[in-house]
Amino acid sequence: MKKYIPILIVFALVITIVGLSRNSSVWAGPNASGANAPLKVIKTITADGTYNLGGICTVTSNFLADGFKTVGDAEIPVKQSSLVAFNPPPQPGYSDEWLLFPGCHFVNYKLDQNQQWQIQEPMDPNDVTAKVCFGASPVLTMRIYYYLDNPPSGTKAWILLPTTLENNNKLVCAPAQHTGVYMPSGSYLLDPSLARGGGGGGGGGGGGGSVVPPPSEITFNVPGTYAVGGICTITAKYNVTGLSDTVAVEFAEKHLTEETLKVLPDVVQGVFYFPGCHVIHFMDAQIQDQMNDPQQGSWQICFAAIPSKDMTIYYYKDNLTTITGPWVALESTTKGGKVCADLVDFSGVYVPAGVDKPSK
Repeated sequence: MKKYIPILIVFALVITIVGLSRNSSVWAGPNASGANAPLKVIKTITADGTYNLGGICTVTSNFLADGFKTVGDAEIPVKQSSLVAFNPPPQPGYSDEWLLFPGCHFVNYKLDQNQQWQIQEPMDPNDVTAKVCFGASPVLTMRIYYYLDNPPSGTKAWILLPTTLENNNKLVCAPAQHTGVYMPSGSYLLDPSLARGGGGGGGGGGGGGSVVPPPSEITFNVPGTYAVGGICTITAKYNVTGLSDTVAVEFAEKHLTEETLKVLPDVVQGVFYFPGCHVIHFMDAQIQDQMNDPQQGSWQICFAAIPSKDMTIYYYKDNLTTITGPWVALESTTKGGKVCADLVDFSGVYVPAGVDKPSK
């Protein structure tokens, strides 16, 4: 976490906090790790609309089906959130990135067949859509992260969300489909010639001219070609109804744990070039470990090809609950500066690898 901010930026932050707290949402500064939200608010949301939670954030909910609710809490114990490791990848041209405490907490519920409320993770966008917004600083580039209350791996981690500016750059917003804690981050531009080119969607900040990359996580249910975080493109063809996909940038850090190292084979042809992309297939909003019929749909993924390398795309199976190794090479084709391969018909992680081309 950044331990100091230049005096002019501190002054600008104070102005932003005072101005936004009167009208919409507000965040505390980076050294607020010992504080709580200024107003304890717990709100149960069951109808469409925009709700302010303690002056910390707003949440906009749109209920497309019956039997759902969200409990929002602006009083997140900062001590609890500060225990979750925050290790964002370096951003060329930007300062260190830090979390802006406090955040907001959302728990999503769905009525079961016995009319009992059960936690829903995540919310299906066909049932409910939600968006969280925080006050945007005029001097910082801001992004929004979240961590799950109960992650499948058992280890909580901050996950970057596609982030956009709204309301004439006064709000920084992101989708809020998960049950967990949401919090903005901040960094400032050091070198405009190295403006951000990594994932994460847009971001706040007063400096214009920065190139905004595609969001680092997308969900779609319409056939087409989609860009993900400037890392990969995916082309989907659906032959039946009910199909959808979530694709997210997969950073190398996720493969340095004891759990994920088991997917590595004894011999890898080439060097992996992270980050990769994680593709999750859905049928009727349910994760598919494997599609029942390959004729239901087809997919192709592409990465940038390194001119001096012979490139191959590898994958391993991962349906968010089970990782199945080892890495498996796909039949890959390099053309027009891209290396592409057809995806397998189950959810998985894809990363390109390369070996030196033989000398002529």
